[in-house]
Amino acid sequence: MKKQLYLDIVNHLKTIKDENGIQLFQHFDLWNRQVDFLEEETPFNLPAVFIEFLPHSWQTLGNRKQCADLTIRLHIVTPWFSDTADYVPDEFQQQAVCYLDTIDKVVAAMQNFAPSNSNQWMRTQSIPNHDHGRYVDSIEEYICNIVDTSAVQHKQQVSLSPVILKE
Repeated sequence: MKKQLYLDIVNHLKTIKDENGIQLFQHFDLWNRQVDFLEEETPFNLPAVFIEFLPHSWQTLGNRKQCADLTIRLHIVTPWFSDTADYVPDEFQQQAVCYLDTIDKVVAAMQNFAPSNSNQWMRTQSIPNHDHGRYVDSIEEYICNIVDTSAVQHKQQVSLSPVILKE
């Protein structure tokens, strides 16, 4: 179920285009604190999106179905340029703050996104993280309700034809 959810998210994020109509994001992955350990991490292209599933509690619905309110964080990793001051020449300042446009594109695409086995997403929090030198990890947090049917036993219908034996 979470595998399909991850794939649905990635496929939806792939629809976000840059100003030239090209797929904006160059890397997708599950979150594993990649920007915290850049020296040990396999290099990845930017901008990148990492998907984090936060802990959640399950409620049983019956017939082996369960649901949960799931919080998902999208880590939008972009390069950081420190030239954002108002005295910096405009072309450098515009380049330095363009990562904010990237966040806006994600928010526009993901608001009310409804993957399989889930209701519509609602954004609950934005967390800027500037602790990584050359990168900004802009976190957009969403909540949705998911239904897990992976434990449901599917019954197969069998059709039988009567056999009449003659004596």
